[in-house]
Amino acid sequence: MNIVRALEVALPELPERIVRQTPPKLDPRVISKQHIENGQPTVLAKMPGADLVFRFSPLQWQLIQMFDGRSSWGEISLRFERETGTAVAEEDVQELASILQKSPLLYKSPLEKNITLQEELRSSRKKRRSRTIDFAEITLKTWDDADGYITWLYPKVSFLFTTWFAWTSIGLFALMAWMWADRLGEIWSDSFAFYNFTQKSGTDLIEFWLLFGAMAGIHETAHGLAGKHYGATIEKMGFMLMYFAPSFFCDATQVWILGGRWARIVTSFAGIWLDLVVCFIATVVWWATATGMAVHDLAYKIMMVTGIGVSILNLNPLIKLDGYLIFSELVREPSLKESSTEYLSAWVRKHLFRLPAEVPYVPRHRRPFYAIYAVLSGMYSYVLLSFLMVVTYHILRSFSPEWAFIPAAGIGAWVFRSRIKLLVNFMKMLYLDKKERVRAWFTPFHTAAVAAGLALILFLPVWPDFVEGPFLLAPARTAVLHATVPGIVMAVSVHEGDKVTAGTPLVRLRNFELESRSAQAQQQLSEATAHATKAVLAYTNFAAAEQERQRQIQNAGLAREELNQLSMVSPISGTVLTPQVQDLVGRSLDEGDLVLEVADDSELQAQLYIPEFAMHDVRVGQTVRLLLRGRVVPISGVLSLLSPISVPIAEGLVSKEQLQGLNPPRYFLGTVWMKNDGELFPGSVGTAKVLVTRRTLAGLALRFGRDLVDRRVW
Repeated sequence: MNIVRALEVALPELPERIVRQTPPKLDPRVISKQHIENGQPTVLAKMPGADLVFRFSPLQWQLIQMFDGRSSWGEISLRFERETGTAVAEEDVQELASILQKSPLLYKSPLEKNITLQEELRSSRKKRRSRTIDFAEITLKTWDDADGYITWLYPKVSFLFTTWFAWTSIGLFALMAWMWADRLGEIWSDSFAFYNFTQKSGTDLIEFWLLFGAMAGIHETAHGLAGKHYGATIEKMGFMLMYFAPSFFCDATQVWILGGRWARIVTSFAGIWLDLVVCFIATVVWWATATGMAVHDLAYKIMMVTGIGVSILNLNPLIKLDGYLIFSELVREPSLKESSTEYLSAWVRKHLFRLPAEVPYVPRHRRPFYAIYAVLSGMYSYVLLSFLMVVTYHILRSFSPEWAFIPAAGIGAWVFRSRIKLLVNFMKMLYLDKKERVRAWFTPFHTAAVAAGLALILFLPVWPDFVEGPFLLAPARTAVLHATVPGIVMAVSVHEGDKVTAGTPLVRLRNFELESRSAQAQQQLSEATAHATKAVLAYTNFAAAEQERQRQIQNAGLAREELNQLSMVSPISGTVLTPQVQDLVGRSLDEGDLVLEVADDSELQAQLYIPEFAMHDVRVGQTVRLLLRGRVVPISGVLSLLSPISVPIAEGLVSKEQLQGLNPPRYFLGTVWMKNDGELFPGSVGTAKVLVTRRTLAGLALRFGRDLVDRRVW
């Protein structure tokens, strides 16, 4: 054998044997503190610069503290028994030392560091061949000297942690809420719409990244300042992608060692608190500047990045953000996600799949909580990981609706490849464990039953085939009131959203000329009537007097009709749709000016926009399921009408950014009549599905292949 190859194989083993026989020594730089977790005293220990936090019982930590690099296993065993009264075997001490050998808690000589480095390099080469990326957190840059930055900044902003600033901030937040009051609904919806990447252009995405990244830097700096306030050393900061969104991170984990429970909660909440302070400053700028100014628009976008939306997202306890850390402290479960996931995974393996698995012990009263949290947390994490796939599909659908699913599916496979690999490995293990049992179960009778079941699934027409399109709710009848005579609005008796009945007075006008003309016509009618009466008594010129009286009656009627038009009444029963209708008071109207609009919303029509390519499957009388935006339960209806020609789609149902430079598809209009239960409002939008028919699985597959050839290939 080659002597160089022999040395390469043998040398790494020799120092490892020497190291394991050398008495261990606890690194003097390790920080530790005793806490109460789940009602039990627990010592938390951490080596500055390392990522792991270790938990020991007080006796275990007392034993580890006796590792001084000089005492042998036997001496440590005797000393521990003498000081604590608890006997521990020499072999147990040696086993504990071997367990901790590769941990960062024990002091390592230069030789040991070289061995550890060589092992890490060796393992990194193996991982590089089958490396998988955790797309929930992708670290791009790390700064190990972050404590210098935080130490420099803390004296300048230490007022942030004073009592007076805390109470002042609460007052500022109340003032901010007052500034939002009249536009709270708009700000609420915009706070979440701002994070809708399916309707953003390239410029919008760059702007979002810069704003979100800058605010994330301020947010993480606040965590570091809070940690420094409680005596922690900030070991590092870095830039990362969390579910593909730009973010920073700040390692203030020493607070979890040195600080108490409330110190950890304050450190976790500090980022959100400073976000809200920045949001208040942006709100003042937005509130004090004119609409259309660049600084006004920028301040509003900063409000979106630091206000309601980001605070709610950060407080969400289902992913490892600030809310998760706060929630873990409140329920006194420091590693809630890992513990609950491990428990549920092992329970499912053992009890559902009957696989050999050891279920971690969890107190009976906490088991439902663990299971529910693990399910919700896992579902939410997968939804976030699906985000890039959905965004890719929506962007590419504008350019190629037929083929957009291919790159989106590729992105999904790339993002979920580690999860897919775990699933494949699990299925292999399940197959190997159940292989013999499954083969024994497949008797001829069972095989025939399974084949019959598969045939039913494939050829039984129970699978719905839908045609999907957007829809807009419109009232069944609408009355638009215009001024029929000029005048000045004296009173408006309704507000937007008021319910009115037919004949209800809505607006009262005043026109002095009409009023004078009506009074004059009444006077002339009275004079003509008196003259006609006199002519009857005198038996002279009666015909002429009667003719004049009839003419004055017509003039008075016309004048009275014009005067009545100064009082505008609702021609139908319905709801007032015109916003800010009270602003009409004092306004001068000309003949034909729009005054207000009343809609009969007791019955609504859903205007469904059906793509042209799907019209050959749609027929009047088919069942339609309408899902309003923001709702979970759909509404059922029947397709009543279909337009014979294509119509332009209503404003806002399709993003304009997706249609620039493209030929949008043509739509045909379908109508579904719906009774209003009091929870439907005109102008609401959503997605409708027309049930074309029910098909078999084989028929759906055949149809997909036919469409692929007919429309997408040819």
